[in-house]
Amino acid sequence: MKKIENVFPIDKVNIEKLNSSKDSEIHFNISTLHNTNFKKIIEYLDSISISPIEYLIAGTLAALSGAVGKNVFFDITKSIRVYLNTWVILIGKSTIMKKTTAINYCKEDLQRIENKSYSDFKKRLDEYEKDIIDSKENKKKITAIKPVREYNLIPQDATIESLCNILSVSKRGLLIHSEFGSFLSQFNKSYNADGKQFFTNLFDVPESYEISRVTKENTVLERPFLSILAASTIDWVKEFSSETDLRSGFFARFLYVIRNIPDKEYIPLLKLKELTKQSENYIDTRGIFDFLVNISEEISLDIKKDAADIFIQYDINSYKELLNSDNENEVSFKARLLIHTLKFAGLIALTNRQFIISKENIQDAINLSENLFKPNIEKLLNSELKQDEFTRKQDHVIRIIKNRGGQLSRSDLLNNTGYKAKELDEIISNLIQKEKIEETYLENPKNKKKAKCYRIK
Repeated sequence: MKKIENVFPIDKVNIEKLNSSKDSEIHFNISTLHNTNFKKIIEYLDSISISPIEYLIAGTLAALSGAVGKNVFFDITKSIRVYLNTWVILIGKSTIMKKTTAINYCKEDLQRIENKSYSDFKKRLDEYEKDIIDSKENKKKITAIKPVREYNLIPQDATIESLCNILSVSKRGLLIHSEFGSFLSQFNKSYNADGKQFFTNLFDVPESYEISRVTKENTVLERPFLSILAASTIDWVKEFSSETDLRSGFFARFLYVIRNIPDKEYIPLLKLKELTKQSENYIDTRGIFDFLVNISEEISLDIKKDAADIFIQYDINSYKELLNSDNENEVSFKARLLIHTLKFAGLIALTNRQFIISKENIQDAINLSENLFKPNIEKLLNSELKQDEFTRKQDHVIRIIKNRGGQLSRSDLLNNTGYKAKELDEIISNLIQKEKIEETYLENPKNKKKAKCYRIK
């Protein structure tokens, strides 16, 4: 893959130097995927974005699934269908991890399609309103039918009621939320108390789902389809999640990608357009997304025998793993990851305009699950959600010292962390006991006085 620095000479921010320890970060090697259009899309986005490639992979899967909609599925039995809807949350620190940047890249084609769809709807609505006025003025019978708007991108401020109206007429749709915490906070309000249960029920795209209303007639949704691409900090997820949420299945229906440390060279804002034009990894994503949103008839995806054999064995192995797991929360998440794996295979095949799943598609899907999404589930449940405030502050102090060259004075730490002296001393003492850092003294060349410092061991 072409490196950023070869595109044009610029002063670089050396991410490797700023963040020398990435042991806890989960990285995915895109070169391990087969040469499909899905892989090419990721390589292209990766070459023009400073967002982590892991965000781009998950975001692209969500965007593709939102474009496909409910006309494509796997028929498993007469009563079981697996649709390709995908719910993704990108988790990371605000600003520096470029979560919203990744979302904007991934949704670009759906946004283009949505803009055109809305423009066409407005034209039809204007014509309808003119026909109504003309009929009334000429005392003619009104024969015009009011146009119905179908969505490709769901408004992020949609209430449960308005979302039901949208899902009742739309065949596809991607809900974008750049701060998932604010989305979750809605469910703590009395009028949205059943919101999590509503979304939990939607995930499986039921044959029909009835919404009861007090002031209006009930709405019956037929195969309501919705994909989600959201971003959040771990603090937001912790604040609005509970053990019940984890075990009831609401959070288990999402895929998570957690990144806390940047690993790409920074691209100055005004260089982004130039870089996009010069990328040797360019692929025409417009044609792929136009193909997906124009699938107008129901299509049941087929699987080649060798591909099915691989997936069946993976299913059996996954089930054995669940039986041996002592973590109840992990069981719920990993059981649904198996279904997601089948969805990945379908989405990968569709980027090549194929409706038959190949062995390579299944292998790539399993690769994504095992080496990207499963490790993130384990990290979320066993590390991120369990980490308390004091531990996060310890990590913060270590990160600041590393970012300042591996050694920093106490006074500089106070200025950079914003912690009170007593609190910082407690954190420092704990880190020294754990042998994460050591205390030393640095002489000021001007006044020859020694200042207390801390450096990474």
